[in-house]
This record gives sequence, structure tokens and C-alpha cells, in this order.
Amino acid sequence: MNPLKNIYYKGVRLLNLSLLRKLYRGRILLPYHHLVSNESVPHIKHLYPYKNVREFETDLDYLLKHFKPVTLQQVLDSIRAGQPLPADSFLLTFDDGLREVKEIIAPILQRKGLPAVFFLNTDFLDNKSLYYHFKISLMIEALQSGSPSKAQLCEASRILQLRPDTPVAEISDAMHRIKYRERGLTDQLGEVLSVDFEGYLRERRPFMTSGEVQLLVDQGFSVGGHSIDHPYYTELSFEEQLRQTTTSVNYLVEKFKLPYKVFAFPHFDTGISKAFFNTLLNGPHPALDLIFGTANHKKDVLPQVLHRFNCERPAVHIEEAVKGIMVYNVGHEWLGRNEVTRG
Repeated sequence: MNPLKNIYYKGVRLLNLSLLRKLYRGRILLPYHHLVSNESVPHIKHLYPYKNVREFETDLDYLLKHFKPVTLQQVLDSIRAGQPLPADSFLLTFDDGLREVKEIIAPILQRKGLPAVFFLNTDFLDNKSLYYHFKISLMIEALQSGSPSKAQLCEASRILQLRPDTPVAEISDAMHRIKYRERGLTDQLGEVLSVDFEGYLRERRPFMTSGEVQLLVDQGFSVGGHSIDHPYYTELSFEEQLRQTTTSVNYLVEKFKLPYKVFAFPHFDTGISKAFFNTLLNGPHPALDLIFGTANHKKDVLPQVLHRFNCERPAVHIEEAVKGIMVYNVGHEWLGRNEVTRG
């Protein structure tokens, strides 16, 4: 983690929570995670860190001690009625529909009586295909833990438009820079490096199945769309942004008979036009009930857009994360910069 961020989080932890609550004007905390595991997960390992079971349970206990859990339905009801949620509310959300949700996360939440929303990519449900970033992580693992031949490294370098003698570390860095529209390169590279993505899908099953999601819904958890295949929305045309969003949400609503339509952006919502939100949220028959963005709890111009914050980094204790997001919002409020603007 950036040294300045480390100093920031360590500093805010010393602040009094009661005082921050008085200053902080938000009424709900929206922490998000992807997975929780005690194991090294190859398709995640080279993308981002995540908490183990003990760390996750410690975080939940802190939230339960100081805040009140609410359901997605309570959030929807409050927005529709124009009424605020109870003070100090929180709602947990989890992205990408990873199998650890069913195997690890949901049982812990059930035991503690906590609601949550799980956001799913419909192309990955039932392990139909593998997210291209996960392919990148698997290939970097193969480069670092295997013994790729000189010929393999030269061919990988050629595909990535690098020098023939490019070191493994630079090849890995170049893989990280592959854009969504270039994702076909991952299949070429996987073949060169002998990484069997289809076999990995069959054997590892990184994502949940429809049956597992249905069980979560039956247990009272909520699910929502997270796009079709996890693109960067700023790389998409306006029409494709709408298609990715409505197709994923409508598929889940129909398949699991959901009485609500909610969506969470993959990656980030920075730079998305106001027209996108107006098209989906306004009008006599809106396509969505609620959208979750990633602007760290800033206020949005539309009440049906709520912004979440990352709460899964092991280096950041839950108390630091919570107080940090409060200080961030209080500071931006004082500076008059705590509202997301849309072009």
C-alpha cells in the first residue's frame, strides 16, 4: 500500500468514532468485497489482496458492535419513500459471484445474522467462461512458478509487442495492462504458455452455479447484476454500456424471480454520462431500481445511486477503513467536493 495511505489510515484510527458520527452526514456504510479465503487463489493471487476468514469475522464483529445491518429491501424502501435509513446503518456487498461466496462467506453471514447483496456477471455464472483478468493472473502464476522456455517467452513477448528478450517481470507487467477490448490476447498467450483455461474452469469452478445462487436467494440474500463480462465501462459505447447493464440484470431477475432490479458497476463508474443514469433510473418504467457506484460514499445527483468503498484489503483494519471513509467524506463536504457530477 502507498506509504501516505498507510500513514493516513493509521492516523484516522486514533480519532473518536462518536465524534466522526456527528460530523459524517452519510447514513449508511456500503463496504464491498470480492472473496474471503485462507488459501492462495491462483486466479486472484496476482490481481488484488483479500482477507482470510479470521480477519473477515473480526471485521464483521466490529461492524455489528458499532453499526446496524439493513437489507437491500430496506434500502430500496427508504429511497422510494424519500425517507432516511436509520442512522449508522450498513449493508455488505460482494462482487463477481465467486464460489467462495457460497462456501465461505454466506455461512459466516448466516451465522451472524447478516444480510448481503451478491453482484454477478452473467457470462461467468455456472462457470461458462473465465474473466480475462483471471486468465492474466493464471498466466503470471505460470510464468513465476513454472519454467517457461525461451521460445515461449519470445512468443509471449511478440504477442504483447515487446522485445524478444523481455524479462519475465516486464512480460507480467504488460499482461496487467491488457485492456478489455484486447482481451482476446489472453487466449493467445494462454495457448503459448500452456495454460488450460477451460480445464481450470472445469476443475477449479471459480464461480458459483445457478443452483448455488438460488440457494442464497432462498436463504434471504439478495443478488444483482454486475455486467455481462466485467468490462471497463469507459471503454464501451453508450449503447454497449446499456446492454451490458440491462442484459445482466434482466437475466438474473427472470432466472431467480427477483422483485427488484439492482446493479453494481464493475471496476468504477468515473466518467459515465448522466444520460446513462437517466435512461436507466428515470421515466415511467425505469429499467433499474438502484445502482451502486464506487465513488467512496460521495453523494450522487440521483438518489437511486449509492457509492461503496473497498473494505477487503488485509493491510487496512476495518476500524481504519470505516473511520477513513468518514474522514474522507467530511473533508470533501467541507471543501464542497462531496457530490459526484455527471457530464
